[in-house]
Amino acid sequence: MSLTSHDLRGARRLNALLSLLPRYHTDHRWNAKTVQALVRAAQALVPDPLPRRIEFAQFADRRPGLRSIVSNGQVRGLYVHFHGGAWVMGNARLDDGITCPIARLCGMLVVSVDFHNAVDDRLDMTLQDCTATVEWLIEHLAELQVKHVILGGESSGAHLAAEALLHLRERGKAAAVAGFVSMCGCFDLTGSESLRRSSNKSLMINGPSALRNLQRLTPSLSGRRAKGPLFADLSGLPPALLIGGALDPIVDDSISMGRKWQQQSANAECIIFPEAPHGFNRLPTKLSARANDLVRQWISGTIEKAILPD
Repeated sequence: MSLTSHDLRGARRLNALLSLLPRYHTDHRWNAKTVQALVRAAQALVPDPLPRRIEFAQFADRRPGLRSIVSNGQVRGLYVHFHGGAWVMGNARLDDGITCPIARLCGMLVVSVDFHNAVDDRLDMTLQDCTATVEWLIEHLAELQVKHVILGGESSGAHLAAEALLHLRERGKAAAVAGFVSMCGCFDLTGSESLRRSSNKSLMINGPSALRNLQRLTPSLSGRRAKGPLFADLSGLPPALLIGGALDPIVDDSISMGRKWQQQSANAECIIFPEAPHGFNRLPTKLSARANDLVRQWISGTIEKAILPD
């Protein structure tokens, strides 16, 4: 990663503006419901440019949505994406700005998962949606005409991607997974040190509120899952790229997860961008462009390595 002084100055200018804006409180359910309603209303007014869906067999009483984005050229693999939103808001369509370039520039079939948003604090249902969806996709790779899979997500979505990967390993179905990629991921549901020492002045999101959000969600989980992927056995996993922001309240999640992944599987890379808050890859800065370029380059290189033995 090579950043110029110009890149950093641009990020600092935007951070100065962000410091004047209200922080989002992730533990308030009314604002998640309000934001979600506004998103749905806005999306209903704009024709969906990607009408294709993959029909997914109903799981329990729910049918998680699968938003499919197809590469214009040769499809080299499947990228399964989990959106962020503190587990309580967001949807797959909101991430088109991230996922469409991955499909186009990396030659991937991209499937974004619309899972249960846990405004009811039922994070267990969210995890069930994600693990069942990924297992179904793995079982239908031949129909999708791909052999290799990369799992990834942003923020809370990275947590869901990690749990999906661990679930596949437990079921003996992870052989097709070629890599894992995280942007500003959350992996310690007990609250990492950086989150616990954060304040209401952290950019983008209120740090103490984010900790309270975890405390609301984790009672629906049990055992190791209630603590997060950081507390799992990370041996025997595929290569991983973890990107974090130095100003992110959960930056320690990326650092600790990357360190443990490297110790146990010897194939993890963790990159922390300076002057970068939570979700910085969506901001109009050079840092954002470089982070997103880095993810796409890593996906392309990782899928190429997976294809070569074939």
